[in-house]
Amino acid sequence: MSGYGLVSVRIPRSLLEALKASAQRQGISIHEAARRLTDKLPSLTRDDLRTLKEPPGEQDTPRVSLYIGWELFDVLTDATHESNLTNSSIFRRLLYGFLVTKQIAFVQQDGRWKLKIVSTKHSEYSRS
Repeated sequence: MSGYGLVSVRIPRSLLEALKASAQRQGISIHEAARRLTDKLPSLTRDDLRTLKEPPGEQDTPRVSLYIGWELFDVLTDATHESNLTNSSIFRRLLYGFLVTKQIAFVQQDGRWKLKIVSTKHSEYSRS
């Protein structure tokens, strides 16, 4: 972790490319995509985070610095303390569950958006 709301995480190259592609389709940066996920992180319990799978290991797992801001930095810090997972593990699980396995989704409940586990059985799309 670093100052000024910047978090450094390790993300497998294929997952990083999926994040970049998803952000580009939405017309946002990967930093904004990380902020949107982090903002809704409190809607997942410690057990939810642990249920989410880590992506398969890859040789190329670059370190990426994401600017999420101070307020969301605190949200991430709380999640790491509650779940006993690292920042990198939390981001990998969120990205893998959202972009690849579709195990989590943004849902609207009581007029508010949150992250929710939508399936415990997940199927991966084949990477071409």
